[in-house]
Amino acid sequence: MTDSDALRARNREIMTETLGRLGRQDFMGACDLLSEDVVCDWPYPPMESVPESIVGRAAMREFFSSGMSAFDPYDYEITEVFELLDPNRLIAEYRSNSRLKATDTPYRNKYLGIFHFKDGLICYWREYINPVIIAETLATLEAG
Repeated sequence: MTDSDALRARNREIMTETLGRLGRQDFMGACDLLSEDVVCDWPYPPMESVPESIVGRAAMREFFSSGMSAFDPYDYEITEVFELLDPNRLIAEYRSNSRLKATDTPYRNKYLGIFHFKDGLICYWREYINPVIIAETLATLEAG
């Protein structure tokens, strides 16, 4: 195994563990795997109230805690990982299987994440998500 292969494997483990912790609603633990100055962005924000990007581990912890706690654990499933030439970057496809607690409405979405790593932590995370699915799920709060 080359040094690049070992680095790719370590970064894949970090991404997998981050999604695992996040999916189990261990927001503190998930954020421990983000750099202090992490940049997370959404080209298509999941909701109007979400900015296109959030900077910093503390801000991400607050974002995860306030937004994801309304759902049962997400139970992320990684469906595909694409390794890139740069061993400190990867692309992953994953999906969630959760429920909105207040209405017991199923929430299932698909995601594409672009991850950059530095010093064993995620330093950049771009996530593509279908905001329509989120809106339809949250609309059950108003209907109920």
